[in-house]
Amino acid sequence: MIEPSSSPLQQIHRKLQCNLKTGGRQKHNKSIDNNATMTTITTTEELTTSDRENKNKLSLRYLAAFDFDYTVVAQNTDTIIRDLLPAKENTKELHSIIETKGWTDYMAEVFRLLHSHGIKSYDIIEGIKKIPEVPGFVRLLKRLRQNHNFDLIIISDSNTIFINEWLKYHGLEDKINRVFTNPAHFNEAGQLIIKPYHHQTECRMSAVNLCKGKVLEHFLIEQNLRENISYDRVVYVGDGNNDICPVIRLRLQDIACARQGYSMEKNLAKNRTKIKVRAELLLWKTGFDLLDQLEKRLAKYAKLAETLPPTD
Repeated sequence: MIEPSSSPLQQIHRKLQCNLKTGGRQKHNKSIDNNATMTTITTTEELTTSDRENKNKLSLRYLAAFDFDYTVVAQNTDTIIRDLLPAKENTKELHSIIETKGWTDYMAEVFRLLHSHGIKSYDIIEGIKKIPEVPGFVRLLKRLRQNHNFDLIIISDSNTIFINEWLKYHGLEDKINRVFTNPAHFNEAGQLIIKPYHHQTECRMSAVNLCKGKVLEHFLIEQNLRENISYDRVVYVGDGNNDICPVIRLRLQDIACARQGYSMEKNLAKNRTKIKVRAELLLWKTGFDLLDQLEKRLAKYAKLAETLPPTD
């Protein structure tokens, strides 16, 4: 059986779980906007019924973490750009790099070849902009951020150029708190250079260059220790096998969202006895579908929060 690690993530949320049980007399609402931090504290007894309902909605703080390829966007960003290569360059020797060195080194060679064939940074960026969203995902991201007090992060094995350019083109760059992916940049000659996000050998479920579970766990610990933010619930949304690692680290009150018909959902269904998932599991097909399911649960959580009694 694959067990979630006994990690600091569970420990830093003990205080949060205690607050959910007792209700807490004071409601805290923290708002983080880039470098600005504002904290307001209001006593429950000072609120009217209407104010209390609104305050409860705001005081419930959520995090949603997303994969990118085949989750936010409808295609694989790497293969879309790779296909700009002339067909003659798509050789067995090129593909052998995946087995010997890994996907990131493979893409580094793809980018070198693209540059050697005169493919400009403009061509690459335009190719990324044209990738369609998974239907409804732009709306989902905006609505979660604007209407439901979500912080949003992306954890992806793509790269910073691809993700940031796509988000900017769709007006989402200010909706995403952080992007965790392989760093990339165009050098002075115009060649796209990519480096691994990190190097890890501990997690066998993940690539050497990126363990999404470790990234998620470290982000939550950082938020708790540096910003004094504990999330009432964490939502993780993905489609691939490398999205299982963060999912098995979620808590009972969290939500794991697997795209229906893709490898994450299939692997979880096939290995029910081996892969233990504490969180509620939602299956989704589109952003519209996922948003509908999440909003129904958010409404339920808000009603639950209203019933929590104040303490003396």
